[in-house]
Amino acid sequence: MKVYGRIAELVLVLVALGASEAAAQAPKPKPVTVTGRIVDNICMLSMGQKGEGHRECAIGCDKAGVRMALLDEKANVLYTLMADKPFVDPNSQIREYLERVVTVKGDLYEAPGGQKVLAIKEVSASK
Repeated sequence: MKVYGRIAELVLVLVALGASEAAAQAPKPKPVTVTGRIVDNICMLSMGQKGEGHRECAIGCDKAGVRMALLDEKANVLYTLMADKPFVDPNSQIREYLERVVTVKGDLYEAPGGQKVLAIKEVSASK
């Protein structure tokens, strides 16, 4: 009987290891192109401020280290922006477009809780 108990324990350990390894795998990104407004998260979410009239404030928030986001105003979807590689300022590619409408090409990650995170590959001003 002890042998069966040991085998059952071993099987449970292997199943647990396999499940934890599957959970630890990196999510698969989806290439996307999204058009929206580069917004200052703090002022937009807490005070509803956005747009060209808020640009100077957004520049100040950027200098203070606030991470910007991309707001698809037509679909009402907010994307957290990140660089497409480690140790890169996530605002570096969008800094000149703060509070302006742009088109971003990149990789979309669906984070836990439904958060959408967009790794920026290319940014261009919308026409």
